[in-house]
Amino acid sequence: MCGMLLRIIINAVVLFIVIGKLPGIFVDTLGGALLGVLIVGLANGIIRPLLIYAEIPFNFLTLGSLTLLTNLLALFMVVKTLPGFEVSSLMAPAAGILLMTVCSFTLSRMIQDR
Repeated sequence: MCGMLLRIIINAVVLFIVIGKLPGIFVDTLGGALLGVLIVGLANGIIRPLLIYAEIPFNFLTLGSLTLLTNLLALFMVVKTLPGFEVSSLMAPAAGILLMTVCSFTLSRMIQDR
């Protein structure tokens, strides 16, 4: 449980940095950014490991690109549900999700639940 909480917190910090530094993703308020970070951090910490196990047969067929697509769709769902988020191009969220995927994969390998 402690490992999962640590992964959620680190994923949230990385997402907050990605939102602030990537051009093309705009957030109106700091509160909206923190709420978005919390929701995506929880989704990456809780839902993503469950989806990874469900996607295993399809990942072999798509050579792992299904995981990237799942993460991209998760960001778009957050952007559509939260007020104050705006995405001006497709490349900014794709670059952010690629960075988040690498970071989340690395965290999952480094920090294990006991």
